[in-house]
Parts: sequence; C-alpha cells; structure tokens
Amino acid sequence: LEAEAKQLGSDFLALEKFVNLNYQAFEKLLKNHDRLMPHTPCHQFYMAKLRNQDWIRNDFSDVFVALSDCHSLLRQDDSGTANNDAKQDFVRNTKKYWVPTEHVSSLKHLILQHLPVFRVWTGGGDSQLINSVYFDNRQMQLYHGRMDKTPGAIALRLRWYGTEIKSVFVERKTHLDAWTGNVSVKERFVLDEPLVVPFLNGSYTVNEFADDMKRKGKKDSDIQEACKLFSQIARVIESKQLGPTVRTQYMRTAFQIPFDATVRISLDTNLAMVREDCCGYASTITERWRRDERIPVKASEHTHFPHAILEVKLQGDVENPPRWVKDLLESGMVTEVYKFSKFIHGSAVLLTELVAAAPYWIDDVSIRDSV
Repeated sequence: LEAEAKQLGSDFLALEKFVNLNYQAFEKLLKNHDRLMPHTPCHQFYMAKLRNQDWIRNDFSDVFVALSDCHSLLRQDDSGTANNDAKQDFVRNTKKYWVPTEHVSSLKHLILQHLPVFRVWTGGGDSQLINSVYFDNRQMQLYHGRMDKTPGAIALRLRWYGTEIKSVFVERKTHLDAWTGNVSVKERFVLDEPLVVPFLNGSYTVNEFADDMKRKGKKDSDIQEACKLFSQIARVIESKQLGPTVRTQYMRTAFQIPFDATVRISLDTNLAMVREDCCGYASTITERWRRDERIPVKASEHTHFPHAILEVKLQGDVENPPRWVKDLLESGMVTEVYKFSKFIHGSAVLLTELVAAAPYWIDDVSIRDSV
C-alpha cells in the first residue's frame, strides 16, 4: 500500500510536468500565430482563459491533501488541526531555504510521505493565506538591529490568517545569540481587529485588555503574561514612534505530526511584499493600520519574490535530524539562505531610500529581476 501511495504521487508529478510542457508549447504556437497573422491576434485572448484554469495556476491543494491523508493513514498518525491560541511562545531551531517554483510540487510530495499536511484552519486545501504588517520607524531601527544581529533586536508585526480580518496577532520576535545558550523566541497575543488602531495610538489600555480577556474566560496566568507583553510592545511602539512599513502576503503549507514538534516544516509560496508606510507612526495613527486595498498599488511599491520559502524547524538533537530530512536538504531542490527574513528583504527592496545596508542575498542572480 505504501508503494501504491507513493506511485500515485509520482503519477501526479508526471501529469503536472505534462501539463506544463503543453502550456509552454501552446503559448509558443499562439505567439507564432500572432507573428504570422498580425491582423487576427489571439495570444492574449486564449492565454487569459488558460491562466484561469486550476492546473495552470498550480492549484493542486485537493490532490496534496488526499495524498497526505493516504500516507498519514499508512503511518497511523493524523492530519490534525492546529490550535491558534491567543497566547503562544515559540522556541525554535530554524533554517530557511529557497525553493525554485518548478520544484514545489516535488518537494511537497517528498515531505508528505513523512509528515502530514497540518491544517491550521477549518477549510479545505493544503495551504492558508497569511498577511503580516511589519513595524519600524523612519530611521529603520528595527531593520538595522535585525540586520546587525544585535542581541535583543526585535521585529514587530501584526498578522492575520485567511481572507477575513477578525482577529489580529500582535507578535514580537527577539534575536538572541545561540552561542550564549539562548535561542530566538517569538511571543504574541491576539486582538479583535477593531481594537488594533486604539492599541497602536494608546487609547486602548492594558486594563481594558485584561478585562476583555477575563470576559473571554482566559486563565489568570495567560492574562498576566499577555498583559506584560501588551505593555512592553505598547511602550516600544510609542518610544520608538513605530508604524507600518512593509506587508508580506503568501500561502503557507504546514507539515507536522500532531502533538509532535520533533520536525516541523512550512512552505510559503506566492510571496508578495507591499510598501505600507502610508498610515503614519505610533500616536499619529487614527484611522488605518494598513493600506486601503481599494486604492491601486504603484509598481514601485510592491514586489513578487520568485522562489518559495522552506522553513525546517527541529527540536531535540538538531545536529542529527532524521535521514529523510537530510535527504530532502541534499536533494538539490533547495538552497539554504542563512537567516533569510521576509521583513529584511521587503524593507531592503521597497524602502531603499531609508535603509543604510542591504542583506547579502540581495545580489543573488536568481532574484535579480524581482529587485
């Protein structure tokens, strides 16, 4: 049965390759037609229709979920549902890799033979839309602190999941040097969307936040920790006059055996970045904390990253990961990019007039057209 499940995946990958080859051939035929018969062009008409097809848009979510469920049953584990609780602290050993888009399906197929798709929402499909708005000031203090790997340097962001913004996670990532025995950590609490602007401009207080958590039935210990983080982030926003600078948007597929954090993998595709420094800073924020999506974005204010981003998070003996993880990282489908950051990349590309230094990967030839 395991061999049959693996063969199903291989057959799908072969079919995907066949579809892509036919797509390329069809586009060449249309271009030749328009070149030879310029008075009756048809390239634009047919390509627009073709690009709307699920297979051409690489919308294979249902296929990967079905394959994941097959392998999950054979391993006798479960595809699982994550708990997006309001209070979550993460301690992790993470490495990041670039994945060319042509390898994304093969990589997913390889991973799901060992880890199930970890669905972190109640809908279908294998991936979820994630938006993050990163904060900084006109001096880009947080950017330069993260660039310089300054111990204690932080990144602040507001994150939401899916297409509707009901709850917003306020997150702080803190850099700590591994040689000191510490590891970087992410902390967060959650706000209802209408409370984001009042939080940013200081009109929503920590006492009101605590009362709201009590009404929601949260434990006293969770309320205490969340209020501490609430106050710390509020002070930083006000003292450094932070405001929205860059927004990232992508589709994330997560792989993990439920309740087992030994190996956790995420794959981010269709990564786009948008300049967000249009809403003001700290106490000047009165109406909006992100762009008005009804207003078109200028070409110079957004960029599309050409690769997918693979994150491998290990717990325990990180120097000796499972054999299949080693094989994955040595497969030739991924390239490690040490300390790659969406926040740093987006800021360096979209806020060039504000940053004093750019990350080392910015000169990579594979991303040159997007920079």
